[in-house]
Amino acid sequence: MKRIIDLTHPYRVGMTTYPGTLPIDINSIGDTNYNFIYFLYGINHIGTHCDAPAHMIKGEKTIDQISIDTFMGEAVIVDVDVKDSFEIGPDVLKGHEIREGNIVLFRTGYSRLWDKEEYIKKSPYLSEELAKELVKHKVKAVGLDFISPDPVRDDITFPVHKILLASNIIIIENLNNLDKISQKRVWFSAAPILIEGADGAFTRAYAIVEE
Repeated sequence: MKRIIDLTHPYRVGMTTYPGTLPIDINSIGDTNYNFIYFLYGINHIGTHCDAPAHMIKGEKTIDQISIDTFMGEAVIVDVDVKDSFEIGPDVLKGHEIREGNIVLFRTGYSRLWDKEEYIKKSPYLSEELAKELVKHKVKAVGLDFISPDPVRDDITFPVHKILLASNIIIIENLNNLDKISQKRVWFSAAPILIEGADGAFTRAYAIVEE
């Protein structure tokens, strides 16, 4: 028996956004012939979303230039304990069979802190060494249940973003509900909204598990 697990944070006014990002606005457009019609105003890098290479690297692929199968496929879930250090090093990959073309999902449990101050101020991040290992493994995407693969700092130059995106490894940020998955390998999808020329886009991420 198969079951679908939604891995997406709902979009709503007041939701967590990256520091300095304009807040999202969702409103009804008023009296119409329909019950509810809403407009959504917000940048394309809030909530559960995908980063395309063009997000950090000029001239690289935008969301609409990437094959949809890049955003879906077999995913390996890597559990991470961030009690001692917020930096996640390459050792977390030990014991995991990561094949070329896999998607790697890092599960820290931080989605439970969504909409809390700690989600941003104490966010984990990937080390540059780990990013380089992921490139060596030739994975096609990396998913996180936290806000960014880089540290959240004013002076950050986003080296991990650049290492991954330069190798056409898609980044999926702010995943939810990874704790509801008991398997180590699942079929995963984070196909984004198709926006022409965009460097990223909202996604409805989910996993299909066997029971």
